[in-house]
Parts: sequence; C-alpha cells; structure tokens
Amino acid sequence: MPLDARQIEPLSTTLSRLFTLSDLEMLMLTATGDGLYEAWVPPGLTVRRTLFALLTELDRQGLASRVLAEMRARRPRSEELRALLAVACPEALVPLPHGEIGLAPQVGGVPMPGLPDDAFAPGLQKNVRPHLAKLDLAIWIDRLAAIRRRVCRIEIERRAAGTAFLVGPSAVLTNWHVVEKAEAAGVLPAAQCRFDYVMRADGTREAGRVVALAADPLACHAAYGPAEVTDHPDQPLPEPGQLDFALLRLAEPAGAERGWLALPAAAVALAADAPLLIVQHPDGAPMKLALDTQSVIGPNGNGTRMRYRTNTENGSSGSPVFTMDWDPALLHHYGDPTWGAARFNQGVPLDRIRAAIVAAGHGALLGG
Repeated sequence: MPLDARQIEPLSTTLSRLFTLSDLEMLMLTATGDGLYEAWVPPGLTVRRTLFALLTELDRQGLASRVLAEMRARRPRSEELRALLAVACPEALVPLPHGEIGLAPQVGGVPMPGLPDDAFAPGLQKNVRPHLAKLDLAIWIDRLAAIRRRVCRIEIERRAAGTAFLVGPSAVLTNWHVVEKAEAAGVLPAAQCRFDYVMRADGTREAGRVVALAADPLACHAAYGPAEVTDHPDQPLPEPGQLDFALLRLAEPAGAERGWLALPAAAVALAADAPLLIVQHPDGAPMKLALDTQSVIGPNGNGTRMRYRTNTENGSSGSPVFTMDWDPALLHHYGDPTWGAARFNQGVPLDRIRAAIVAAGHGALLGG
C-alpha cells in the first residue's frame, strides 16, 4: 500500500535519529543494488531531508515497504520505528526474501562488478528499470519471488543433473539431454525435483522440498541436434523437431500451490542486444539468477535456436530464460559447461516446445 504523505514526515524524523548518511548509502546498496546518490536522491541534504526525499521516491515506485523492511531489520530494537511502521507500512514488518537467490550480473556475458550477491538487489534503478516495458519495479520483485518457487533442481541417483521448472500443476520441463541417460538406464522414475533449494540470509542452505516423479514420468520428449554435443552446433543445424526437451510428470500436483510458467503460444520477440534473465540451479549449489543487460545475439540459421551472450554455470541445462519483464521465452540448453565446450549460449524457443507437446497429445499437462 502507498504511504500517506503525512506519514513520511514522522518516519523521516524517526529514521534520521537511527541512521547516518553513511548508513543510508550502505543500506540502499544492500536493498536495491543502487547507490543512494547515484540513483535516488541528490547529495547535500540533511539526513532528515534525505530520508524524506528517499521515502517519497521509493513510495512513488512502490518500493517503500522493501527499504523500510531493511531499515527495520537493521534497527530491530527501535519500538518507535516499529510502532510507526505498524500504522504506516505494516508489510515492512515482514522479513524480506533477502539473499535467497544468488545474482550473476553481466553485460554481454562479462561479469558486472560492484553489486551485492543478491537477486533481489540487482541494481533496480540502473540495471532493471531502464529495460522494463510492462512492469514496475515492485511487480518485478514480486515476479522473481513467485518464479523462485517454480524452478527446481533435477536430481538423478541423488546427484544434481540440471534444472527444471513447473509448466503445469503436475508437470515440469527440462532438457532431454539432462534425463536421456537416466531414461535409457531405467532409473528416471527414481529421479526427483528439489524445490526451494536456496541460500538463507545467514549463508546456510535451505534444503528445500523434494517432489518425486510419477511412476511413468516421461510424457514426451524431443532429441537434440547431433552437432549440439560438439562446439559447432550448427554443422549441421538442428532439424525443426529436434528441440531437446523432456516433459516430466510429477507424483503430486506441486504446481497447485506454487503456480507454474505458462509456455507462450507465439514466439517471444527478442531484439539484438536485448537483456535476458536465466534462473538456474548451478550444479550442487542453490538457485542463482543470471542477469545480462546486453545478451541477445540472434537466431541460428533456421530459427530453431536463439543465441545469447549470457554465461551460465554447471547445472544450468533446463533453465527457463526470460525477458526482463519475466516473460518466459526460451529453454536454455547449450552453454552449460557440463555438456560441452560452447563458444556461445543458446536456448530453444518455448513456443516451438509448446506446439510439439500439444501435437504429441499432452497439452492437458500444461497449465494455462
């Protein structure tokens, strides 16, 4: 809920007794990834006037509750602040999802220094906001929190094998090359999906929740191109039906509570140099967001793949690839270091995968 203008002044006054300007500089970098003076307020103001200007701008962008929650977390003994927030912004009394998803910020595949290792603070003003076409910053953060619950780690024989994501109440999508050997060996029914495997704010790991696959898990799949196991994946180009996906049934409707990603019915427009987001489960590690503000290279020779510069880590195969507005666009499948020595990264258009699933008679497994 927006702050009442009459509430900003008493909040500013109270907070000015709790924080110095140096405190606020550090706090804003932690909470948003942006510098206080770089992105939010002009320098040279008193602490109280800085806070008044800051809260006014944060309220305008829908981010006041997030920053006030960070302030409350840093001054938990202030009963005066707690009482003010209980009236003006009660959602700020709820702990933030801070540090739960790691961040790998990039520009054209090159690491971007100077940002917190937190996907909820990716440089909201300088790295996210300029690229948003449909969402505001507060909704962008909410979407990230929702997507975090829909992406999982695929484990085969108790070992991390790749990433997957919910595409319906009881179905997940990943790459065929992630589960191909397990299916051939007859051990795929014993594989499992681990959701909510994230890093806590104190640096420890949240083990998450394991969901088993169904007794007959493989609903349908498509092979990859034969050249895609080499570092020259376009010699020859993959055929239109070689989409490298596997649609897997779950033993329970995990998506009923968590929701799922709706696969697009039409190709998602991706212009050259457009930014991309990839939510992945690095091999043996908690969830991480790769954010690249200059990512897209373009389609391959026959439009069966989209290439991009974003570098991913081991275990990234099967990850969903999004536009900056969190529209699911691609299934990441090439560039995972555990699968080959890639010279670039690429994904399979999700609209093509959706069409193949429907054509195979399994469209009922997909959510709307």
